[in-house]
Amino acid sequence: MTPPARITAVEAVPVVISGKRAFRISEGATSRHVSVILRLRTDRDGLEGNGEIVSAPPGKPEEFLEEIVGAVNRYVAPALIGVEASNRRLAMARLEATLKGRIWTKAGVNNALHDLGAKALGVPVAQLLGGRLTDTVPTIGPVVGIDAPDAMAAIAAESARAGYTAIKMKIGETIAADVARVAAVREAIGPAVRLRVDANDHYRPADAIQVIRAIERYDIEHVEQPIPRGDFLGLVEVRRGTGIKLMTDDAVATPQDAMTVARLGAADRVKVKGTKHGLDGAQTIIAMLEAAGIACVLGHVFECGLAAVAEAQLAACARNLVTPHEIGSMQPMGVMSDILVGNLRPQAGFIRLPDGPGLGVELDWPAIERQRADRVAA
Repeated sequence: MTPPARITAVEAVPVVISGKRAFRISEGATSRHVSVILRLRTDRDGLEGNGEIVSAPPGKPEEFLEEIVGAVNRYVAPALIGVEASNRRLAMARLEATLKGRIWTKAGVNNALHDLGAKALGVPVAQLLGGRLTDTVPTIGPVVGIDAPDAMAAIAAESARAGYTAIKMKIGETIAADVARVAAVREAIGPAVRLRVDANDHYRPADAIQVIRAIERYDIEHVEQPIPRGDFLGLVEVRRGTGIKLMTDDAVATPQDAMTVARLGAADRVKVKGTKHGLDGAQTIIAMLEAAGIACVLGHVFECGLAAVAEAQLAACARNLVTPHEIGSMQPMGVMSDILVGNLRPQAGFIRLPDGPGLGVELDWPAIERQRADRVAA
């Protein structure tokens, strides 16, 4: 009997992707995206698990590149080395016992363990998640960053013409300026395209109520995180004082946070991210909130293809998700290329779900090497 494969090494490969244009949210702007590509190597030739740890958001990242790489080298590697490739539960238990917090790093590790475990068994990650409910993964258009109203309207209109059925736009400046942005985008995309608005923690509750009431006339699907993440009671106040569905993102870092939202009735929807919660955490939150009658939206703005395909695997398996999904790319910065071999998005508004073992994708290592952080000029 062949002994089970075991993890023998863990490598963090930091990459920096430079965009053609800056992307701005209320917390800052950037034309560079940073991710760390995780490699879980084993004692079986050709068996390796991969995941993407995202340094996000622009302006003030939750976890910096140096922190991620340091955590992987100092804590993740010692915790995982020696664990069987298919024993994700033990690997995560060992990691939780040695590394406090660092949810974005842990999420990327969790996704890499899914990839590794599924490859060891010769099945797609979707099978580990319970099996696909669908083979079609619809997505929104590239997120529209904060800019002048006419510039935002032009980008949104381009996505609408390409065939996207939903568009997400950022706000977070002054009430008057943000209302003008929403009005311009709605006029540009017409009434048939759904419009989602994200303020990234910008407003106080009273101001959030004012801006949301002012944009109600523009048929907004939901408003995301209009006030600071820690103000759960403020979210309750905003929800009660407005007529648009309210979604929280930053307030939910853990399943415990999701439970707090449910108990307080603080939101109509919750944003779930494979990059922040990991596939295990995301499944837990989605199922928990389904029982509470709260719908979830899946995805993250900036993702290299590796994180995107991990979320697409989850999207194909989970109930209680509002479609189209917000699974991201580098397109908001004007970057169309990816770190994967092949094209996950042959048609605007959809991700093609691979059928191979693990995440089912092949990494473009020459492209990754060209964009390694230690080889890209600062």
